[in-house]
Amino acid sequence: MKRKVIATVLALAMTMSMLAGCGSKKEETPQAPAAEAPAETPAAEEEEKGETEAEAPAESTGEAEIVLKYAELNPDGHIMDECADYFAEQVSQMSNGRIEIDVFPAGQLGDEKTAYQTIQMGGGAIDICRGNTNSLADFGAEKLNLFGLPFIFQGREHLWNVLESEIGADFLAEPQEKSMGMVGLFYLDEGSRNFFTVESKPINTVEDFKGLKLRVPTTLIMEGTTTALGASATPISFSELYSSLQTGVVDGAEQPHSGYFSNKFYEVAPNYTLTGHTYSPSIILMSESVWNGLSADDQKILMDAAKATEQYNKETITELDAQLLEDIKAAGANVIEITDNTPFVEATAEVTAEYTNTEELKALYDQILSMK
Repeated sequence: MKRKVIATVLALAMTMSMLAGCGSKKEETPQAPAAEAPAETPAAEEEEKGETEAEAPAESTGEAEIVLKYAELNPDGHIMDECADYFAEQVSQMSNGRIEIDVFPAGQLGDEKTAYQTIQMGGGAIDICRGNTNSLADFGAEKLNLFGLPFIFQGREHLWNVLESEIGADFLAEPQEKSMGMVGLFYLDEGSRNFFTVESKPINTVEDFKGLKLRVPTTLIMEGTTTALGASATPISFSELYSSLQTGVVDGAEQPHSGYFSNKFYEVAPNYTLTGHTYSPSIILMSESVWNGLSADDQKILMDAAKATEQYNKETITELDAQLLEDIKAAGANVIEITDNTPFVEATAEVTAEYTNTEELKALYDQILSMK
């Protein structure tokens, strides 16, 4: 239903010349090359067939009482975009089509910082966005920063042990508790992040970082991690990364399997080193102003859909991640495995120390480490 409704609305808007330069799922945008969108989920297929009475009214009228704009940086078909779609579908089903989540992929609504600032100011242009737990330090977060520290998680099981614990719930509530103008809805697992570089500059050891210009997100933790490894951290917009690699503005960057493959970075930076240096989960944030404007029943619908989406992500990411790595190899990338990451851990120890500099944060950090 969601895809059909959005396509119909966009087509009508384009006919009336009312679009202002961006659109949701069905509108093409001038972004770096992206992977094709995968097949519809079973839930989406049911929507297309109109098999449930609850969905029929919304599909037949295309109307919704509440429409929320969801910003996603990655392209259509990326696992994070798929999760956004799944969340939208769950919300539509649970509200009988009364609440619609309009997903805008491929950074159409701006970069991550823009999304944060927009929802802080009350939403409207953006009501919900996917951020990263390592990028909220500049907006007042402290505990969430721990999730972005280098090598804090030993793998996927360790990550979910923490996210589904009291610590995970406590950290998710931090944006609201610290009056950041945001409400944490749920977490998503995108996979661990790995560095990739242009053909002439592969990374095999820590020493290979020296002299490299690496694009990183505009976050203090990621800049610090990259600098600690010996490279020059170069913050540039994600939408400019593909061309920056092409033209030599940067020598490399870092992404999880999904981001590296779906954006076809292997075409311009074929060396993919499995550093796994950061395994910071994504966090779905909503404007607190918009949240407060919802009824308690509608807030519950969003949270129930959030839990369902989190479970969907947990159940599908392992197989998808494995397939993505095979796809990366098949695309011709030079996949470099790191057999001993001790030198990488030692090089970034100063970053961990900087963000665990209070008794409370150090205790939380040690507790997270113990949950593997």
